[in-house]
Amino acid sequence: MKRLSMLASVFGLFGCLGLASQAEAQVKLDGPPKIAFIYLGAISDGGWTGAQNRARIIMQKTFHEHIPYVENIPEQTEKVEQTIELFLNRGYNVIIGGTYGYGDAFAAEAKSHPHVAFVNMGGVTMGPNLESPYPKTFQGWYLAGYAAGSVTKSKTIGMIEGFPIPSVVWDINAYELGAEAANPGTVAKVAFVNSWDDPVKEGQLSNAMIEQGADVIATDMDSPAAIVQAEKAGKYSIGYQNDMSADAPKGILTSVVFYWDKMLVPMINALKAGTWTSAGDSLYGFKEGMVELTMPVNHVSPEAQAKIDSLKAEMTAGKFDPFEGPIKAQDGSIKVPAGQAMSVGALWGMNYLVSGVQGSLK
Repeated sequence: MKRLSMLASVFGLFGCLGLASQAEAQVKLDGPPKIAFIYLGAISDGGWTGAQNRARIIMQKTFHEHIPYVENIPEQTEKVEQTIELFLNRGYNVIIGGTYGYGDAFAAEAKSHPHVAFVNMGGVTMGPNLESPYPKTFQGWYLAGYAAGSVTKSKTIGMIEGFPIPSVVWDINAYELGAEAANPGTVAKVAFVNSWDDPVKEGQLSNAMIEQGADVIATDMDSPAAIVQAEKAGKYSIGYQNDMSADAPKGILTSVVFYWDKMLVPMINALKAGTWTSAGDSLYGFKEGMVELTMPVNHVSPEAQAKIDSLKAEMTAGKFDPFEGPIKAQDGSIKVPAGQAMSVGALWGMNYLVSGVQGSLK
């Protein structure tokens, strides 16, 4: 998952940068696309990096070429720049990274190399030849929440999270809103690990939520540890980033899965045609296929499955928005009035939990 070093300023940062999304001038490469990936973690992590590597493998098969990668490159600007330069010196002209903390290095390198295309999955920096895409995960989490609400008996569901940044907060809020739509009065407990990958703590928090009455546990983390504990306790669960059904084969409802290739493959085709333009800090959802649910959802009734299918179709067609008003925060204030939709800037600036969520961002 994308990392942040300065959580205290993150909401203002995302709020400002989220307003800057825009298409830029067409990028002309010096030669045909030659692609390389830079990963923060290991491709075996089962989560964030694993999902990105799935896209790389699909791209290799699609374009019939070997696409190299490096793993475990830390969020240190100098180290990232050195890694980028190594690829550039070997003739690579499409550099794809995958974490917020690479943003400064990617921005600097993109400015220095205008005839190279840069993509930083989960970043927020942008430029004429730099795009920072992210999935509309809130679409998937709304439907996952609907599934959770449809099966819960205790009307208490849980969600294990990393850090309280906007793209996490919108997942929590969408999860609760979906559950509330399926089963009014359902509450969603949330706990933050303050890491993206701490299986021990994830398991402990999962167990604590189960002891407090949660009978569905969702993970928004890189590891499946939280849903493994739910499986052991005989509870339902929801996975994230990859299909996690193998980790909780009996109790898993669904997983919210990333398909980065749905953006990256068209991008490479556009680069080959000389028509690619950076979309800035872009969002891609059901319509583009970047985010999906594993289907059919397990353990739900036929009626609930039909509703989930219908809601997905409406979101894909742009006829339904999980954050269409009225949206009420925990303190009772109205964040989105009835009949209004949330702007992209407001999404990236989301710094509150909705009514029905039990937990705090502090």
